[in-house]
Amino acid sequence: MGSQNLMKKKPSRARKSYRSRIRIGIAIASVFALTLAHGISGADPLEFLAPWSVGSEFMYSWIDGQMGYDQATNGFGTINQLRDDLGLPQDNQTYRVYATMRPLEHHMVRVFGSVPELYQSEKRPQKDLRFTQLPGAINNNNVTNNRVIVFPAGTLVKSELRTAQFGFGYDLDFLKGPGHAAGMNGDLRYIDLRLSVKGNAISVPRTGDPREHPLPCLEGDDICYQYYNTSLDELVPTIGAHAQAVLPFGFGNMFPELTLGGYTRMNFGIWPNYLNYVDIQAGLQLNSGQKCGSRRFLIAKVGVEHQSLLHDGQVRSGRMLELKRDGLTCALEAVF
Repeated sequence: MGSQNLMKKKPSRARKSYRSRIRIGIAIASVFALTLAHGISGADPLEFLAPWSVGSEFMYSWIDGQMGYDQATNGFGTINQLRDDLGLPQDNQTYRVYATMRPLEHHMVRVFGSVPELYQSEKRPQKDLRFTQLPGAINNNNVTNNRVIVFPAGTLVKSELRTAQFGFGYDLDFLKGPGHAAGMNGDLRYIDLRLSVKGNAISVPRTGDPREHPLPCLEGDDICYQYYNTSLDELVPTIGAHAQAVLPFGFGNMFPELTLGGYTRMNFGIWPNYLNYVDIQAGLQLNSGQKCGSRRFLIAKVGVEHQSLLHDGQVRSGRMLELKRDGLTCALEAVF
């Protein structure tokens, strides 16, 4: 029996030794890859691309989306459109600032943020807005008298949307040259968004039986005035790609240093089952220099942007929020 136990231990020791060799090999390969990457990216940061920039951006946009309360399984809430049902303004103005630093030619660090936005509205919806269910006791017929909180059609409903974004990012440029730069980018974005709805409400039967009437709204009754909110306070990691290039286009002898270029930047959230986030920009840029990274020049950018956010992580409370924003952007960037 002792010899049999010894024979069983030998393969396990060999297996452990084999695994250790694999781990050592992976570690050596990782160090070699990092060393090689450092050697490739160790170029002079001033060879093609400038090391500093600061800019400001204005976005004129229009929003769309919806919010729901009590949207869990067997929930009784309705999906409420932000514009048609809640009356939030379609036209929006967003202001952003950003700054970049390029310690090496292939690498760039960014910080960015938006001025906090506030949108308010009052509207009398054309349909009943159902938000949550009040559980009731079981009567003698074993039928519950559950009731649902409702903002009836025609009732004045006040809505408010607050939103802002801040964060920092990192760009890795695989392609770079006097007239172009392209690569991958990653961001860590803090998204602060709060949507609230308030107004006078009533309690109606869950079954919709016409023989059951709404509960009376008495003074001091909590049902008389309801306040619902869906808040998003998240740190969202994203990954994407970017590119910019100076086109073979000039403005003649009158403006010899003025050139036209194009740019694009995409960001995609990496938590698709919790918070879907997409941000895509594309447009044209007018450079006061013949290169993407000429020293001390200005860039004027005009483009379009699409931003989409879907949050359904609060499944237990049945809340969901979808916000889409499309618009035109104008930016002015100073490069040093």
